[in-house]
Amino acid sequence: MSARKRSRAWLVAAAVALLASACGGGDDDGGGPVGGGDLPDCPVDALDSASSDGPVDITFWHTMTRANEETLVQLTDSFNESQDRVHVNLVNNTSYEDQQEKYRQALGTGELPDLVQHQEIYLQQMIDSQSALPVQSCIDATDYDTSDFVERTLRYYQVEGVQWALPFNVSNPILLYNRNAFVQAGLDPDRPPETLEELRSAAQALKDAGFEAGMGLKLDAWHLEQFLALQGETFVNNGNGREDRATEVTFDNDAGEEIFTYLAGLVDDGLAITTPRDGPGQFDNLLGVGGERWGMTIDSSATLGTIFDLLSGGQYANVDPAVGPLPGRNEDGGVLVGGAGLYISATEPARQAAAWEYMAYLTSPESQSIWSAGTGYIPVRQSATEQPEIQQRWAEVPGFRVGYDQLVAGAENDATAGAVMGDMFGVRTAIEEAENRMFLEDQDPAEALADAADAANQVIQDYNDRIGV
Repeated sequence: MSARKRSRAWLVAAAVALLASACGGGDDDGGGPVGGGDLPDCPVDALDSASSDGPVDITFWHTMTRANEETLVQLTDSFNESQDRVHVNLVNNTSYEDQQEKYRQALGTGELPDLVQHQEIYLQQMIDSQSALPVQSCIDATDYDTSDFVERTLRYYQVEGVQWALPFNVSNPILLYNRNAFVQAGLDPDRPPETLEELRSAAQALKDAGFEAGMGLKLDAWHLEQFLALQGETFVNNGNGREDRATEVTFDNDAGEEIFTYLAGLVDDGLAITTPRDGPGQFDNLLGVGGERWGMTIDSSATLGTIFDLLSGGQYANVDPAVGPLPGRNEDGGVLVGGAGLYISATEPARQAAAWEYMAYLTSPESQSIWSAGTGYIPVRQSATEQPEIQQRWAEVPGFRVGYDQLVAGAENDATAGAVMGDMFGVRTAIEEAENRMFLEDQDPAEALADAADAANQVIQDYNDRIGV
């Protein structure tokens, strides 16, 4: 089969997968994450003939805002100006959730973007939709060397030996704190808490020093995933969904109960105040640090570019921001890969080849240095850390390096590789609803965790039933 026909066949399969998902049907009895079959060809040679008539136009869907979008535009303009074979058009879809819904609708019409930046939780859905050309095909076709990538960033998007996407905007959770608040509370501003016990003690000291609370705690299920991974605990069964398709969660265990109990204790004792994960209040945890309501919070390293841009304006004169790693790692654990990866859609061969060329540019060491320095995202290339932009940024703001250092530290195992499942968004929603009952309605942590596990298992089963596995 030709590359063009193979590409169209995959697009037809994508529409079938969409209908099966929507109608609850499907007759695929395969249980694995990949779904079987040979990989399609990556039509890298198609760009040569197509670009002889002018640059091949492609569309890249993304969700970046503020400093992150500015840096992406800078990189894309540089790419477009550096050669005459490919021209990239950027389309901002506001949020990962909005973009995923738009992508699902495009599966039915065939109007897919040529390249899409999908949040890490959509990996299984992208595999099941069969709407993406696995980048493994292009890696094989071009003998592309991946040895320079940070291992964990690459491994997250691998399932059963197939690289489905390349990591691009990688993040992980960091502890953001106000050095001035630490000094006021008698804490060492050069030594942020490293364990959960030290985090609680620091929160107590800040509250005792007159702050409304020690920390702002965003209601985010991502924290449970990360705290479990820091202890070397998986999130779902079957090797975190990497040895076979996930069928149930594994977080309903002693480690999960300890985490829920710990978080509930922070809130019950007034050491932490909860804030929303999304909506108008999604930055309340950060604004609480700026407004000196509390002295620290946990958030994504992806926020650092925007945070330091805002603080440089002088609005928060009494805040001296600093960054520490997420507390709680043991020798068996490590932080998970957050953020998003780059997927090539099942479109026309020349556009797929053009998307691969642009993807290779965005993930080059030089681009990753510029990207990380401008945004706070973690460079996915080890050699990117030797480039001048990131070296200067790390020297000016050492906190920008924390996310990278904690990503290359720790164990490499199923727990730190991250969980793969079909409806990760639904599972996170089940956890957040349980957390709300625990924090706001005083539900017992063990009961809240059990309820979260039951609801999450139903979400996983419903998804697997819909696609017929």
